[in-house]
Amino acid sequence: MNFNKLLLDKIDNLVILSKEFDENYKKIIETIDNNLDEKIINCIYTLTKNYISLRTIHGEIILLMNKYENYTGENIKKDDKDLNENSDNKINKLYDLSTFYSIITNINELINNIDFQYKKIATKYPKYIGNKSLTVMLLIDENEDENKNVYTQLINKVKVKYPENIYKIIKVNKKEKKEKKKNLDKILGINLTLKITILPTIYVINGTNIVELPLDKINNIEEVLENIFK
Repeated sequence: MNFNKLLLDKIDNLVILSKEFDENYKKIIETIDNNLDEKIINCIYTLTKNYISLRTIHGEIILLMNKYENYTGENIKKDDKDLNENSDNKINKLYDLSTFYSIITNINELINNIDFQYKKIATKYPKYIGNKSLTVMLLIDENEDENKNVYTQLINKVKVKYPENIYKIIKVNKKEKKEKKKNLDKILGINLTLKITILPTIYVINGTNIVELPLDKINNIEEVLENIFK
């Protein structure tokens, strides 16, 4: 087993992830108030993913360290009849083992620092830690008065109660209404076209899954949304 290559590969991944973690941490920590926008909510989600990945790699390195330690000890016993004798083989193996431990110490310090930063964000924004936020979209006709729309008022009410999700109120123009489709590329940054069956309508997006809520068939849409969020 090539321990050096395995260790270097894991350290490379650790460096990449820690850089991403640091970039997202700075964006989040510079946010002044608790009224987070979509970008910051996504940053918190990415921060959580990075944190879990960093901890996973750290665990893999610890296991690798234990294997290397056992491997070195077994080889020294096998090659050296007198364990007190400092043969070149023994010196080289112990040197590598010592170097390995020094690297592990530096990695532990990095993880401890990341731990401190993540706990700081988790304490400040506990609602946003854990699962990926949902995207709730309300589609209404462009001619409707947004302030008087009952579903617009509902979205604004739910947004206050569940701020960890992303909410979009989207107006559909005459052309889109006639073609019965709405492209979300510029709105959500995903290559997805919705089929418009009726307006107003609400969609809930979770990753790549999208669900349309038939408003004409739901008596209490607020209760349905709350059940989805739980």
